[in-house]
Amino acid sequence: MKKISFALAVVGLISAATAEPVVKASSVTMAQSGDTVTIRYEIENEPGVVTVDIQTNGVSIGGQYLTHFAGDVNRLVDVGQHSMTWMPRKAWPGEKIVDGVTAVVTAWATNAPPDYMAVHLVAAKTVRYYADKESVPFGVTNDMYKTEWLLMRKIPAANVTWRMGSPSTETGRTAAREKARLVTLTNDFYIGVYPCTQRQYELIHGDRPSSFNNNSYYATRPLQKIDYVSLRGAAPTYDWPTTGHAVSPTGFFGLLRTHSGINTFDFPGDAEWEFACRAGTSGAIYGSSLAAIACQGRAQNPGADVDTTKGTDAVGNYEPNAFGLYDMIGNVWEYCRDWFQETTTDFDPLTGPTVSSGNSTGNGCRLARGGAWYRENTVCRSAHRHPFSPSFGDPQNGFRVWCKAEAVK
Repeated sequence: MKKISFALAVVGLISAATAEPVVKASSVTMAQSGDTVTIRYEIENEPGVVTVDIQTNGVSIGGQYLTHFAGDVNRLVDVGQHSMTWMPRKAWPGEKIVDGVTAVVTAWATNAPPDYMAVHLVAAKTVRYYADKESVPFGVTNDMYKTEWLLMRKIPAANVTWRMGSPSTETGRTAAREKARLVTLTNDFYIGVYPCTQRQYELIHGDRPSSFNNNSYYATRPLQKIDYVSLRGAAPTYDWPTTGHAVSPTGFFGLLRTHSGINTFDFPGDAEWEFACRAGTSGAIYGSSLAAIACQGRAQNPGADVDTTKGTDAVGNYEPNAFGLYDMIGNVWEYCRDWFQETTTDFDPLTGPTVSSGNSTGNGCRLARGGAWYRENTVCRSAHRHPFSPSFGDPQNGFRVWCKAEAVK
């Protein structure tokens, strides 16, 4: 491997604020010693999330080779001088580093972070950011992101107007609960690429209260048989939207916040969940292939791909939606933070209703989405809304983690 003398490139993503992080162009250097490449750079103006790309002749080597980095990269860094190291022999096997290879260092504003965020569930306060799906080390489907890491995708929802609910012709439609209306969300947000798995919950909370937990792959099956109150806390102390994003410090979300340093972890809102699930689609489901719909009602539907338990499936086994989210429909019901309301047109999509209302089934209930392993296909649709008691841990119920799209260390 030849010595790299230097290389420099700068990309700055601009935030809505008057100041944004900038990589000082003259500060970017790249040098090799033995098998280690060291990249140095300086951040000006504001702290920012730093990512890097390696290019040859102006073309990226590919995000799949951006592994084996250490130091101040893929994380939020302060203003000042920083460095990172790369091990190209391990990350880019069979290729040679020659003069002319460049490092493109990018600074992202804290209120406009990269598309992917990963939170380590063993090491405290360890949060990493990646520019795109291809740059997530070892690939988003690696089991590490279903066990020791929580991988989240930024959803581009800010100021997008879209149709929530279903058309009158959709099979299985519940008219009042799914009445179509135009909705606009004001902010982007992060949401889990997968439902929370049993191993992820166990690492934070110390147990895994699930029905399907005795086989060889329990770790990557979604957590279920858990109730809303245990995860978030009970009203009136922890009562969205009245008390905002306050959660019990001893529940899963409270413990996850303490462990990670991210203080907005929560359930997604009703409208946020549907926007993330649809990923720009308007039909009953987000996919059209058999791979996309096979998981819908695994125990109930002929031809479904089921195992001998006829229960939940390990997360990530079916086709993702256009945002790269897996299992949004058909594996477990996913709690939303909102109260359930029978009619969808009577509340603000940003907060949901302030109290539960509707028929006798819905009174006092929170909301869940996505259908479940034990339900028929007509329930496993993007628009379907279902009430559940906040204090009852149904074997069909699980959840997906949400947080604001704001970078933290």
